[in-house]
Amino acid sequence: MILNQYGHPISSGRDYEGATQGARANGWAASPSGVNRINQGSAQTLTNRSRAGQRNSPILRSGIGQRTTAEVGRGFTLLSTCSEQAYADAATKLWNMARFELDPNGQLNDAAIADLCVRTRLAAGEIFIRRIRRRLRDGLTVPLQVELLEGEFCPISLNRKLPNGNRIIQGVEFKRRRIVAYWFYLDHPHDGLDSASLTRLERVPAADVIHHFKPERPGAVRGVPSTSAVLLKDKTFRDYDDAELVRKKERAPYTGFLSRQDDDPMDSEAAEYDPATGDPLFPDSDAAPRYESVEGGTMLRGLLGEKMTLFDGDNTGQGYADYMRWQALQIAAGQEVPYPMVTGDWNGLNDRLVRAMLQPFHRSVSFDQTNLSGFQVMFGIWCWVMDAAVQVGKLDAPGYADNPWFYRAVDVRPDAFKHLHPEQDIKARQRAIDGNLSNVDAEAADNGRDIEKNMQINAQRLAQWQRICRENGVENPGNMTGVFSASNTPTSGAGNEQISV
Repeated sequence: MILNQYGHPISSGRDYEGATQGARANGWAASPSGVNRINQGSAQTLTNRSRAGQRNSPILRSGIGQRTTAEVGRGFTLLSTCSEQAYADAATKLWNMARFELDPNGQLNDAAIADLCVRTRLAAGEIFIRRIRRRLRDGLTVPLQVELLEGEFCPISLNRKLPNGNRIIQGVEFKRRRIVAYWFYLDHPHDGLDSASLTRLERVPAADVIHHFKPERPGAVRGVPSTSAVLLKDKTFRDYDDAELVRKKERAPYTGFLSRQDDDPMDSEAAEYDPATGDPLFPDSDAAPRYESVEGGTMLRGLLGEKMTLFDGDNTGQGYADYMRWQALQIAAGQEVPYPMVTGDWNGLNDRLVRAMLQPFHRSVSFDQTNLSGFQVMFGIWCWVMDAAVQVGKLDAPGYADNPWFYRAVDVRPDAFKHLHPEQDIKARQRAIDGNLSNVDAEAADNGRDIEKNMQINAQRLAQWQRICRENGVENPGNMTGVFSASNTPTSGAGNEQISV
């Protein structure tokens, strides 16, 4: 027994059942290694298996897809919040043009880039976004585009100390504790005829790279897939389910078994044939029929002593459905996505249960929208676009070099979650504004929209509606309070009813 300085026994960990060293903990491996050492040996295998699951596992593919859709939706709305209104208007207008030109291949706009970044982060753990500076003669609104690089471009096995004192950890160069550069292969190491080598690397300054990932622990340099906790369970579950499916398929063609009972089988005629194949056992025997087939509704009459046993319908066993559901529940929980969204099984749920389930899910997604895809991806690209626009004179920003953050101020608004109950939810927003618990700007931002743009469009449509009414002889058309709503100005007399939009 080991005693401490007070003469009391040092705790052996039994105060916590999870720290027991008894028989129940045999084979329980729990590494004390730091996050980067753990990722060094496991990240690539996890990424490979996660991508294989995304390709082949319906549950993993659905979980990644549902989480991506919830986080990105139709994309982000970016509005400059610079206190200099003229600059803010010009910056927002410029962004709304440049966001369609970010992809060098011309296939993705800003929303599609965000979707691909989030999908890759969930499936592979990380993605790198590289800034590409273009020439003015390329004809772009802003001479800047972005390139998306999978995590394999940055070798996780690259660890070394440089002559200038900097240190490369898993492909990321640090100066003391600050990231100063990333090292990338010129081509994807596993997607081409050229073999990858650590001698064919390019050093890219950190200012030209966005590393989109979610650190699992403090100090993590690289990311791991969000599916890591369920990969083995999903593989085992799919193998079991596939084996059960194959068993059913192989059994389905067999309808029954024809047998013959006899007191002395060796003296019967049936003893001349193999009972399994029907092949003759002796040269002078005629082969017996291998199977019997009949049409629907046929009544059979067997020979003396023959008995037919019909197979029952396939029974998967008691509790099979509950077992399958529990396994799918655990896989969905490991992906932090509600089980009904992953599987499509909404059985037994009402609207209140759905609200209780979606509320924490939406809060979790909102965090990632604000701090990962919103901050890392969209805000990072916005800063690059503003820098390039000011440098080439597309935006007038005095003192930008001394205080760029004054001009980079932006409101990143994710696509809003659709109403579960539109009438109740919209009324709740209106009451919050009326009770000063919220305001119009906040509700519009939460809805992923620009309220000033909404008011401009509504005013334009109202003016257009009133003009059309005057042209068609309709007097006093009223305000635009809803689609074909009753007029705010009452009129007397039948046939004088007014309609307003």
